Amino acid sequence: METKEAIKYFQSILRLNEKLETEYLTGISFGQSILVTIVSNISTHEYCLFLLEKNFFGVSIYKIISIDENFNFNIEKKFTNNNIIWIFKGLNIKELKVTIPMKQQYYKDFKYKLEKIYEEKKNTEYYEDFSFNWLNNYKSYETDLEEKFSNITTTEENPFIHPLSSEITLNYCLSRECWVSKQLAIEQPKFIDLRKINIFIGTWNVNGKNPDCSLNEWLNSYKYKTPDIYVIGLQEMDLSKEAYIVTNNERESLWCQRIEEGINTSSKKYVKVASQQMVGICVFAFVKKELKKAISNVSTTFIGCGLMGIMGNKGASGIRMMIYDSYVCFVNSHLAADSSQVQRRNEDFKDITKSLLFPFIPPSENINNYYNGTGFNKEQFYTENMLRFNITSNKWLNNICQENLKEKENMKLNFSIFDNDILFWFGDLNYRLNNSGDAIKEYINKGKIEDLLEFDQLMIEKEKKQVFTDFYESKIHFIPTYKYDIGTNIFDTSEKKRAPAFCDRILWYKSPKALKPSEISLNKISKEDEWIIPKNYNSYRNLTISDHKPVFSEFEILVRKVNKEKYSEIYSQLIKQLDRHENDSIPVLTVSSFVIDFGKITNNISSTKSIIIKNEGKVLSSYELVTSLDHNKSKSTFPYISVKPSSNSIYPGESQTVNITLTITTETSLKNIDEIIILSVKNGNDMFLNIKSEITPSIIGIPIETLCQINQPLSYYPWDTIIELSNKKELSDKTKEILEKEEFSCIPKCLYIIIDFLMKYGRDEKYSFNNGNIIIKKYIIYCLNNNIDLDINLLLFGRSSLSDSNLSSLDRLTSLDSMDTAISSISRIEKLSLYDYRLSESKNDLTQNVYKNYSLKEVKNKISIITKKQGKLPSINSMAEVLMKFLYEFPKAVVPYEIFKKYGSKFQTLYSALPPSHANTLNYLICYIGDTISYELFSKIELGILLS
Repeated sequence: METKEAIKYFQSILRLNEKLETEYLTGISFGQSILVTIVSNISTHEYCLFLLEKNFFGVSIYKIISIDENFNFNIEKKFTNNNIIWIFKGLNIKELKVTIPMKQQYYKDFKYKLEKIYEEKKNTEYYEDFSFNWLNNYKSYETDLEEKFSNITTTEENPFIHPLSSEITLNYCLSRECWVSKQLAIEQPKFIDLRKINIFIGTWNVNGKNPDCSLNEWLNSYKYKTPDIYVIGLQEMDLSKEAYIVTNNERESLWCQRIEEGINTSSKKYVKVASQQMVGICVFAFVKKELKKAISNVSTTFIGCGLMGIMGNKGASGIRMMIYDSYVCFVNSHLAADSSQVQRRNEDFKDITKSLLFPFIPPSENINNYYNGTGFNKEQFYTENMLRFNITSNKWLNNICQENLKEKENMKLNFSIFDNDILFWFGDLNYRLNNSGDAIKEYINKGKIEDLLEFDQLMIEKEKKQVFTDFYESKIHFIPTYKYDIGTNIFDTSEKKRAPAFCDRILWYKSPKALKPSEISLNKISKEDEWIIPKNYNSYRNLTISDHKPVFSEFEILVRKVNKEKYSEIYSQLIKQLDRHENDSIPVLTVSSFVIDFGKITNNISSTKSIIIKNEGKVLSSYELVTSLDHNKSKSTFPYISVKPSSNSIYPGESQTVNITLTITTETSLKNIDEIIILSVKNGNDMFLNIKSEITPSIIGIPIETLCQINQPLSYYPWDTIIELSNKKELSDKTKEILEKEEFSCIPKCLYIIIDFLMKYGRDEKYSFNNGNIIIKKYIIYCLNNNIDLDINLLLFGRSSLSDSNLSSLDRLTSLDSMDTAISSISRIEKLSLYDYRLSESKNDLTQNVYKNYSLKEVKNKISIITKKQGKLPSINSMAEVLMKFLYEFPKAVVPYEIFKKYGSKFQTLYSALPPSHANTLNYLICYIGDTISYELFSKIELGILLS
């Protein structure tokens, strides 16, 4: 798996409140390649290091290190080749060293982030409330995930539920197809029989010669049993120059005919199932006539790795076939020549392993293979191959498997030579002996073949794990097969006197993770309990037309044969079980109510209702409440609806309370609310919630001009009329008719009532603009909305007498010329230098619908309790806060921004530019402020809040 894909996989197992803080770094610890990441928990503000190890299935968690009071991080000064050593210490971690390459793209950013977190958290007080409990979800997985999955031995495991978070995971490798294959693999003994197949493999470099001699003795030199299958590989079959340019099958036909003559007798008949030629490299496969029905899915391929990587002087050709229900592959190769070209031969080998790919052929209809019981499924077929074939700890082989898996994911439909149950590799591999010709011949003459093999380049390179890692070869008892004088059994006597060598070899591959036959099938037909049993390995010296001698080997192999009836029965049971698992994995969320009816609400007063979402399923379920009709939109379609939390994950059996808040303004232009929002469930079914409400107008948030035009209670006017007046739309006939009966006020009536109250009853109190009582504020707004007289005795509890209480604030504040009064007040305000004050964030709980369903009588009772105990100050503070809210929520400020920007501090010009209703309101407010300064009714800070 690619590093980026591994990181994406790791991110998929993190929960919603956990995130990667930075890009990853790669490093090495104890010889293992790892990924270093920083993960934070957004809810708890805790950080930790996750050290991850890539594997074929995804990633495993190598180590988790909490960045807590025990954490320590430093860098070792000694470093080489641009690699530096990071040393981590923590709870239960004495010292962990990780070698980090400094040239990585994100090295500096990662180092800076880690050092910053480390320095910030050095303060021990930081850790007092930290538990890192969220890490318990991962700590038990500080082992190889692949090992955990491969140890699944019960069909009760649910493939759709993520083992780390109990979250549904349809893209995880243990998906539907993979799970079926794994369970079938577990159940194999119940439906798999084994069959013995005897194979004769021969290889010969024929030096470009025609088959003018009989091959009978060589092909019938088997000592064990009559072969069921013959596979013959030839090298240098055609050395003509034309063969490199134009494909010519003449030589192939001649050699095929000669081989058939050698293997067919009156008692045994063979048929050719495949052959593949690449210039001089050719491989043939013949099977007994009675075994032909057991052969299917035959494919062939070749690859050149000679001149320019395309010419066929060196390379390989291969045949892949299914014998009963096992895949067997045969590779015939000719590698680079010359005693000094060891490295080149090694490269040829690696090129072939990567590039020799077999085209995809769907399984035959008449062969019941156990990839799928009801028809062929490509995805499952690939997944089965990934799990079944050759997943090893060998680095180069794993890379090949991963590269080919990527090709399969891209549907390029190729199989590598390792996508098989059994692999044979043979040919003129050209590895020589690291000794002089004379010394080699002396070993041969003394019969010291075993001692001679200590100089064998193939065995040396194999021991160094440069080539043929995890391949096997039978013990060599015969003498070198190269190089001979043509027509003789004498080693090369020419001028070059090439040293003898074991160039011609036959090897086989057995996966280190392959199960034993006894683990696959209940029928014991082999004492050795091995898939491949070598019986004979020898050369044949009587063929002398070439400078090489033929080599052959006999094998007994075991192959699978599916019992169709038993397989179908087990497959059917697994599908039923899978359906149950799939149902269990579907998120099941329930909602306390699908209709959220807010009843009557007023504009600019937020109303909140709650619903409860419960997880009734068996998996962690994630939801998102979507208030946009288009999922791709970043902005809500319904800006007046807010949802908190709008998304979250809920564990099985747990619930989440979701608050839905409506806030209606005159700009909303709605009569009533009847909207649908979507409860989107990840990997589940969407649900739809109906939000309903009837809008009744409120003085809060209505423009000054509109308030000056109406004198009746707001409930008297249709909401359409309020919207038309507020948004300055063309007035309907109905609205015009209503306005004809109205008398235009110089200032909003409600503003007059508020300030009049404060002027009459607040002069002897130092009051605040953000310390009101919620019940009293609601009562005041209720009276203002409905044009009901305030109950003064209730609000003041009998403490209302003032010497000038009979004089209204409007009369008192406007007894002088309006402009002179305003200018006089402005001059007094400027002396206080209060312009630097700004409105601080206050509770503003007027926007919360805590009025509930109290009746007016209940509200008054509550107010009387408050004023009886605390006096009139709560009512004065509440009225002052209503004033602040009233002014703050004007859609257009008393002094509109565009006018203020144009005229600035030129007060007289600015005042003249205001609309009449705004000018009157400004004058009234300035006079009020000036009057409060005279009486020093509140502090500089409170005055600054009002002025801002």
